[in-house]
Amino acid sequence: MGTEDDVQRLQRELEDLRRDYRRLHDSASYRLGNLLVGAMRSPRKALALPVELFRLGRELRRRRCATEPGAEQVAEVEGAFRDWCAHVQGESAPFVVMIFSGTTHVQGTRGNRPIRQAQALLRQGAAVLFSYHRGRVDEPIPTSDEPGLLQSPADITLGLQERIASADYGVARKLCVISYPRVETPEMVSLFREQGWTVQYDCRDDWEEFARVGMARWYVRHAERRLVESVDATLCVSRPLCEKMQAMAPGRPVHLSPNAVEAGFVPVEYQREPARDPGVVGYFGHLSDAWFDWSSFLEVARQCPELEFEVIGHSAPSGLDLPANVTLLGPKPWTELHTYAARWSAAVIPFRMGRLADGVDPIKIYEYLALGLPVVSFRMPQIEDYPATETVSSVDAFAEALRRACVEEPDPETMYAFVAKNTWENRARELLSFVAGSA
Repeated sequence: MGTEDDVQRLQRELEDLRRDYRRLHDSASYRLGNLLVGAMRSPRKALALPVELFRLGRELRRRRCATEPGAEQVAEVEGAFRDWCAHVQGESAPFVVMIFSGTTHVQGTRGNRPIRQAQALLRQGAAVLFSYHRGRVDEPIPTSDEPGLLQSPADITLGLQERIASADYGVARKLCVISYPRVETPEMVSLFREQGWTVQYDCRDDWEEFARVGMARWYVRHAERRLVESVDATLCVSRPLCEKMQAMAPGRPVHLSPNAVEAGFVPVEYQREPARDPGVVGYFGHLSDAWFDWSSFLEVARQCPELEFEVIGHSAPSGLDLPANVTLLGPKPWTELHTYAARWSAAVIPFRMGRLADGVDPIKIYEYLALGLPVVSFRMPQIEDYPATETVSSVDAFAEALRRACVEEPDPETMYAFVAKNTWENRARELLSFVAGSA
């Protein structure tokens, strides 16, 4: 009889096969082949074949129209790309970086890892082509006041990738960062490497686990494996992800590259003055119950009636039964977060424990520490050695650790030294030094 790990591995492989089967079953080639085989076997189906082919063709045209960009938008991005290339050459940019992000576009505010990487790279003088995901192909193309930034939706980027890979960028060294392991990306790697680009896979989450909770339906395991096998290096935000990627492609270069915080995240005038009697505990970030453990968090609040809990963020589930000491403040601009955090005695990360959280290195912990806040979190291997941070594996332990964090002042020098080392500016320099060293 196999071990529990063997059983879980087989279950994951079975889920992967089921997902691949559904994708194949819904594909145009499978459905066309099914119609033709049926027509060969049944005279009745042969008579109905023209009608069925017409219906299939009409459905595929509708599907294509819903997923392919219009000619005007393609022309718009092509024109912006020509102008951007002229800027790169005219300014003799030292680096050109294409980020195939899978996230929303850069909007001038903070965001996720790819957006912050892009902003930090721009501050380092690199020119950045940021390819983003959009929900509808009729969404307008974003513009930017930053001449070194060009943004292109992924559906257009994939059609222009040969032109992007082979364009003349003058003296610039070229880096392609893929953090969206779609099925097309292994071929993208080959194309860009043939044109002299350094290509990295930036593994920022355990996409396989996100797919299991319905948050990354596009994920295909074998595509990610091929990506890790073909890139110059894979960068992972956590040690568990490093281990997973190394096992996926033994012998390939895999490096730890944790998340970070902006050097200027905390305003100069910020001064922390924790409230007492009662103390205030805070959280900011996404509130989806796919990873935010609401039942455990609310039980912690009930066990700590002497504390007030302020929760900032969006996508909280409806119908929550909140204790009297929990307040949902809704989303807030990032420029205002420090005004709330200044009153907090401690900050929390109550994510669901499991494989998904095991791969995470939450950006918010760097922000919490930059704000001088001690942190209590459910188990998350990457952060267990971070300063002023305690990770636990039960609700009771969480409540006990939180009470301690609210009365014990952390060592500010240790926290600030950690934050100074882990900035997006340093991460950008690490990326660019990698390209320089591989040339």
